Formats: sequence, structure tokens, C-alpha cells
Amino acid sequence: MGDMLGNALSGLVSYQRALATTSHNIANADTEGYSRQRVDFATRIPQQSGAITIGSGVKVASVSRVYDSFTVDQLRYSQAAFSQADAYYQLTSQVDNTLADSELGLSASLSRFYNSLQDVADNPSSISARQLMLAEAQGLGDRMADISSQMASLDREVNTRIAASVSDINDLSAQIADINLKISQAQGKFGTEPNDLLDQRDQALLQLNELIGTSSVEQKDGTISVFIGNGEALVLGERAVSMRAVANEFDPSRIEIALDVGGSSANITNSVRGGSLGGTLSFRDGVLSDTNNELGRITVAIADSLNSLNRSGVDLNGAQGGNIFSVPDPEVFRSKHNTSGAELSAEITDMSALTGGNTLIRLDGSGWRFYDESSGAELTSVTGSGSLADPFIVDGVSVSLTSPAAVGDQFLLRSTKGAADGLKVVMSDPAGIAAAAATRSTTDLNNIGSGKISETDVVDSSNPNLLDPVDIEFLSANTYQINGAGSFTYTSGSDITINGNKIVISGSPAAGDHFAISPNTNAQGDNRNLLKMAAAEKNKVLNGGGASIQDTVNGLVGDIAVATRSAQINHQSQENLLNQTLSNHQSISGVNLDEEAANLLKFQQAYQAAAQAASVANDMFQALMGAFR
Repeated sequence: MGDMLGNALSGLVSYQRALATTSHNIANADTEGYSRQRVDFATRIPQQSGAITIGSGVKVASVSRVYDSFTVDQLRYSQAAFSQADAYYQLTSQVDNTLADSELGLSASLSRFYNSLQDVADNPSSISARQLMLAEAQGLGDRMADISSQMASLDREVNTRIAASVSDINDLSAQIADINLKISQAQGKFGTEPNDLLDQRDQALLQLNELIGTSSVEQKDGTISVFIGNGEALVLGERAVSMRAVANEFDPSRIEIALDVGGSSANITNSVRGGSLGGTLSFRDGVLSDTNNELGRITVAIADSLNSLNRSGVDLNGAQGGNIFSVPDPEVFRSKHNTSGAELSAEITDMSALTGGNTLIRLDGSGWRFYDESSGAELTSVTGSGSLADPFIVDGVSVSLTSPAAVGDQFLLRSTKGAADGLKVVMSDPAGIAAAAATRSTTDLNNIGSGKISETDVVDSSNPNLLDPVDIEFLSANTYQINGAGSFTYTSGSDITINGNKIVISGSPAAGDHFAISPNTNAQGDNRNLLKMAAAEKNKVLNGGGASIQDTVNGLVGDIAVATRSAQINHQSQENLLNQTLSNHQSISGVNLDEEAANLLKFQQAYQAAAQAASVANDMFQALMGAFR
């Protein structure tokens, strides 16, 4: 009878715990990160009565989380991958929308400008057509500045996101370290796992992986250590390591990420991966940087090619043309850690060699060394000593030292990044547009041979003798002299370059025949130079003569479109994977209210049965006591 009462009471206590756990599950059905808990029953140590073993009832062996570590690890990884894809796609889409707009995009703006050049070529003496061309040139400059401004706005947004992410990461790291302390104390004091604290820590880790990709290692005392990047510790047991948003050593407007380690600060920007922070950094160092540099390279090509061509012609006033645009020189930034006062100056000397990439320049014990900022690869094709007389030549950019540098000094060269924002129209007088060629060629009317001379083609507008008259006299059918001097071999159809002018004489000139090159005076109706300017968009002036401005613009817009589409596909894929992983996790650890309702009924019935058994035991005891009265 005593055994019966003990068994019944053990059932009452155990099922009371089970009912409490079930009600706890139901109450937390919508609690984010909660893992349902399960009561594990076990028999109590039986009593031995002679050769008979009599059961002693039931006990609660444990209350454990329904938890699968592999699924949780998958969920954290999927969350980090999706957050990275989501941030990257959001930002890349903004660049795509800016460049590909059918009315305000880069291609549309360039088309309007080059069409205005053709209008001047169709009517070179028209002042209104010239005014429209300058207006379109100003419109192109404004559009380039506007696109550059939008890229700068994205750059500021990136900085804001980085700073906010660093702050949130520090908060979550501190939270995880604090929970680690509570878990270790609870396990040390009670020897059991504090389920709700473990859920809170798992939820904090999941939120942390939304911001940055992590890996974790559980320690024997129940705490967990969290690592990022290349193994940098973010949480070590009960201690959190702080991250900081710091200014780039070259450009204070560019935010980097540092980790406080042993009283010093270590820059970990390049090792951050995963999470929204990883996606933001990947966008900035990839799409945003490449777009800024390529926009600048296109801008330089437009300005340089048209300025050069306009200088190759004569304007309505009969003067040699001047520049239409101006663009700023490349930017060079000093490291804030430099010990000398040395500065570097830079200018573009070979447009066709421009890559648009940024170059890290460093003076070490073995001399000056040059590295591609993006890839870190060392550049081995740099020439020159860095002096004003013998400057460094880095991918079409001339770089000179203004004073001696010290070993350890570093500089960052941005060859084209600021060009789009700095494009200015410097021509204000429409008459200054040089529609006519600077020179013309003529054939002496007294020539007796069949020789013909082509129109002049100005190939070097900077030649000081460009407009000097030139007389070509044939000494024989196979030789000629220039301005009464020399004797040159004649080959029909070959180029002849004189004072920056190129002409071609073909046919069979006779001895005594004359051909002339002279300034192109009274040439208001000449449109030869404007035709060249209108066609400049298609000239192969970039990539060492392998690509035109039009090719490069189409390539940039196409590359961004492809990157955006790829980011969209990856975003959708990662979202599907996250939803699948989350569903798997919920199927294991989530609270199923139907199941809990069934458990509640089952445990209630068991509790009532145990209470009934206790009542029966009590009745038997009372009957037994009554028999002795």
C-alpha cells in the first residue's frame, strides 16, 4: 500500500512537470528562436523484497531541447549567405538602374551628345547648331556629374551600413559573451543545461550571422567561442572582442573595419565574409569601385579625344581650335602613417594604356614597388625613377615625386575615379568649335603627271609647324623633295607625314609636279574635322587601341546588367535555400500546437490516473486502519 502511494505520488510529480513543460512550449509557440522542450521519463530505483523486485514509480530524467546541431549550423550558414546576397543585390540594382535608364542613362546621354556633333557637321557654319552642341556637352557633363554623385551617395550608404553593422555586431558579441557566462554558471551550479539560455544564445548567433559570417566552437564549460574571417576571434568564452569602424589610411572618407586585439588594432576589412556586411563590402570593392573607375576612364577618353580633334581643326574665326572639356588629374593619396612629407603628382600621358585601376605605391628597402589595389598583384611593367625628368609610368599615368620619400612610405594612385565628377565644359563661344580641318592640300594646275593628293589628316595638333606651308616637288617619277630640301623615295599610296599632317599621294607624278599643304583659310563650309569628331565615339582609343568609347560604354552597362542579373539569381537561390533550411529546423525544433495539445491531454489523463491511484491507496489505508479499531 505504501508502495502504491509512492508510485502514485511519483506519477503526480512527474506528470505535473510534464504538464508544466508542455504549457511552456505552448506559451512560447511564437517566440523567435525557441526550441521546443521534451520531458524524458525514467523509472525510479526498484525495491527488492526477497526474490521479488517491486517498482518504485517514475521520475523526470531530464527536460531537454529538441535540437539538431547540424541543422542549426546549416541555418546559420544559410542566413549568412542569404544576407550577403541580399545586400549585394540591393546595392548592385541601384547601379544598374542608374546606368541603364533609357532616358537618363549613360548610353542615352552619349548618343544625344554625339548626335549634336553630327548636326554641326551637317551645317558647320550654323551658330544655332554649335550652340546646341555646347548645350549637349554641358548636359553630358551634368549627367556624368549626376551619375558620379549617385555613386558617391552609394559610397556614403555603404559607410553608414558598415558603421551600423559594426555597432550591432559589438552588441550581439557582448550579448553572446554575457549568455556564455550565465550558461557556465548554471551548468557549474546545477549540472544541467539551461535550455532557455541556450536558445537565446542560438538566436543571438543567428542574428550575428545576418550581419557577418561566423564559425563557432563549443567549449567544455558550455560556453561557445565565435570566429570570423580568417579565424579572428570575436567571442572567447565570457569575453567579447570589439570591432571598430575606422577611416582608411589613405582616404578618410572610406570606412574600414578593425578588430581590437591585445591593445592594438588590426584591419580585417579584406577578410570579412558573409552576412550583410560581407555583401556590402563585396559591392563596394567590386561593382562600385569598378564602375567609378570605368566611368572616369570613359570620361577621360571622351574629353581627351574631342579636345585633341578640336585642336586639329580651325574654328569660325580662322584660329586653331582649343579644348572643349577639362578633366581633373589623377588623385594621389598619402598614407597617414608616412614619416616623410613627400607628395606625388600625377597626370595622364597615354589614354590608350589607362586601365582605370587603383595602384598602391610603396617604398621599401629594395626600392619602389607597385601593386594593384584590388588583387594585390605586383605590377612589373612600371618604368621610370619617379623624378620630374624621369617619372614613373603606371598604366598610362605619369607619376612624379615632389620631394624625397622615406622607407615605408605608401601612396594610393586613383587614375580615373574623380574624372566623371570633374568633367567641365571650358568652351563658351560656339564659334570656337573647330569644324574645319586645320590644313588643306592642293595640286598644282600645271602638273603634267597623273599624281593625286589626298585631303590632309592632322595627326599631331601640337606640332608647332602644323600650319606652315609645305611644297612637295617631284624630282622624278620616283623621288620628291619638301620645301626645296632633301630627296625622298616615292611609293604610290604610302603615307607622308609632315609637320603633324598626314597625306597620301597616289598615281604617277612627273618630274616638276608640285603638291602643297597650306592653312585652311576661309573654311566656314568645311566639316572634315567635325566628321572626325562625330565618329570619335567609335575610334579604337582605349585598351591599347582595342576598344572604342562606344565599346567601353556598352561593356560597362552590359557588365553591370550581367552582375545584377547574377546577383538576382543568387539572391533567389539563397532565399530558397534559407527557407528550406528554416523549414527543416522548424520541423525539428519548432512548436507544433496540435502535438502539444495532444501531449497536454495525454499528460492530464496520466496525472488524473495517478491521482486516482493515490486516492485508492488512501482508501485502502483508511480501511486497514478501521479494521483495528
